[in-house]
This record gives sequence, C-alpha cells and structure tokens, in this order.
Amino acid sequence: MKNKKIFILVIAVAFIAASCHKDPPKTYDDTDMTVTYYHTEFDFNSYNTFIMPDSAVLKTNYLSDSEVAKFYESGGTSDKILELLKGRFIELGYTEVDSIEEAGFIALPTVLMTESDETVYYGTGWWWGYPGYGWGWGYYKSSNYYYGWYPYYPWYPSGIPVTISSYTGTVVYEMLDAASYLAVIEWNENNPDPQPGEISPTLEINWQAMIEGITTDDNTYNQERALRGTDEAFAQSPYLYK
Repeated sequence: MKNKKIFILVIAVAFIAASCHKDPPKTYDDTDMTVTYYHTEFDFNSYNTFIMPDSAVLKTNYLSDSEVAKFYESGGTSDKILELLKGRFIELGYTEVDSIEEAGFIALPTVLMTESDETVYYGTGWWWGYPGYGWGWGYYKSSNYYYGWYPYYPWYPSGIPVTISSYTGTVVYEMLDAASYLAVIEWNENNPDPQPGEISPTLEINWQAMIEGITTDDNTYNQERALRGTDEAFAQSPYLYK
C-alpha cells in the first residue's frame, strides 16, 4: 500500500485549520504564529515508531502548475517538509518504520498556501477585517492549548474600506494513530454500502501543530520560517519527548 493513500482520509481535517488574523500584518514576520493541540489524556509514551507518506499535501489557489510541480520535485518543498518533520520525531526518540502495521502513528504534513481578497475597515485605530468569517484561531499560549472560537462582530466601526490581497502560508503537522487508520480502512473495505445507523470507527489524531507565516515577500515557501515554527511547535510539546 502506498503511503500517499494516507492523505485521502485526513486532508479535510488539516484544511479546516486555516486561520484569519485579527491584527493587520505589517510585515510577513507579523503573520508568524504557532499553535499546538494535543489529546490531554493520551499517553504519548505508548508511541515508539512512526511512518510517513511519500510526499506532503499541498493546498493552494495561487501557485501555477509549474510551481506546484516544483513543490513536488526531488529536493523541493515537499521533501524539505518531510525531512524537517521526520528529523524532529527522530530527535525526540521515535523510530521511523516502513510498514504501517509496525507504526504507532503516522506523521502527516500538509502545506496550505492560499490567497484571498478581503475588505477591511481602517478607522479610529481599529482593525475589523475579514467580514463573513465564522471562525478563527484562539489559543492559550501558557498551556499551548488550541481551541476553536466563533467571534461575533455586531457592527463595523466607521472607516475607510480597503481591499487587500492576503497570502496565507501554513504548515500543519499531525500525529494520526496508525491503529485507528487501519481500523477505518478495514471497516470501509468490509462495508462498501453502509446502512443508516451503522457506526464506523474514527480517526484518532492525538497531536496537531499549525505553523502560520511560512511565506516570503514573493509569496513562496520559506524554509527558515518553517524551521522556526517547527522548533516552536515542538518546544510547546514537551509531552512528546521520549
């Protein structure tokens, strides 16, 4: 079984992790943010081995076909992301294996590089942007806990509407429990026509990191920012150390 098949089941989970900023980014460094989430009752010492897919997932709406091809070329961004994540887990004491049956978890990297045009309102020192967004990121920095929140903006202050193009570059790392993945695969194979009311097994993601701000001034992937965010993500997650 090719490792790439892993992504089919989890890409939706990774994609909804994209976020919006409540403060206007003055420079690309201002967009940098690292958030981690983990299953607080899970014993990470039960994991010793991991497996990785052949390539990272890329979600983009502005890269050209040639740029996407470059992303996946040998030694390109996909390979760099894979090596970066693999190196961190090995440093923590985990062992990479070739068989998913031998793996405790699947280390999944996803890269989101998207552009959006939004209308924002400047006035009296306020930043009220991205109207229409129903959710965003929230986090407690002290506990490294990520949670979804639903901001409600009852009014927009008077000001000058300005339309800007924002480029969001985000790397998402996930630790997907290998046993739960195999259980889902087996259930799907044995239940090609599931009936209403049937309860299927679910994927178990015990750790997730979202690193925003990985693009440079030309809106391309920046290894230095990804490295910095990766270091911060694992620094926030001492429970992963063996």
